[in-house]
Amino acid sequence: MKKSFFIIVCLVITLSLNAQNDSIHRDISLLKKNIIKIKPTSFVFGYTQITYERSLSPRRSLEANVGLIGIGYDIYDRDPMGFTLRGGYKFYFGERQIKRSFMKGLYLMPEIAFCMYDKNVPLESDWDWNFSMGATKKSNTLILDKEGKVDYERLRKYYIALIGNVGYQWNINRFVIEFNIGLGLGYYNKTRNFEGFLDTSLDDEHHFGFNGGNDGRYYGVINANLKIGYMF
Repeated sequence: MKKSFFIIVCLVITLSLNAQNDSIHRDISLLKKNIIKIKPTSFVFGYTQITYERSLSPRRSLEANVGLIGIGYDIYDRDPMGFTLRGGYKFYFGERQIKRSFMKGLYLMPEIAFCMYDKNVPLESDWDWNFSMGATKKSNTLILDKEGKVDYERLRKYYIALIGNVGYQWNINRFVIEFNIGLGLGYYNKTRNFEGFLDTSLDDEHHFGFNGGNDGRYYGVINANLKIGYMF
């Protein structure tokens, strides 16, 4: 009798543990693993940024960003057209008592960014100069004003940057709010002769996602992002 009772108790305990484990697995399987986000402030600076985040584990996720330059308000009146691509790997910190998604809380994210775009810039000179050919007429597209005088030239610009971000992500039901700031190092192709802080304008240092230099060499970059999104 005692032996039978002991066996029954063991079976009950085993079944209850299995049921608990199944429940945990079911809960995890129901967690949302995808988020689509937009950066509302990007519209103000002449581009539209869309972000996709995918959960990989309780403390890891991948994030990819696509920016369409030219879809937004042209605040600097430069008629920009192009694209941006950004990708990062997130490391979340803090307790993992999660209700809807692992993608919440404090995080660190190393990120790589690339951008290419054309835009109008104030004309420095009608002529280019190099040692092999001397002075030559500019081959870039020139923009004329109403009087037929050269006002701007159209240049192709690109950048690549490595950025370290720290941020926080909040989950409110299925909605998401995210804020981060980042510092990094970037390279920007030289398309103008102006160098130095006093000879540049703000639009020259604004690269549709972060701010940095414009003199064709490595430089420090800084960015800040506020995003809203929806998890599914």
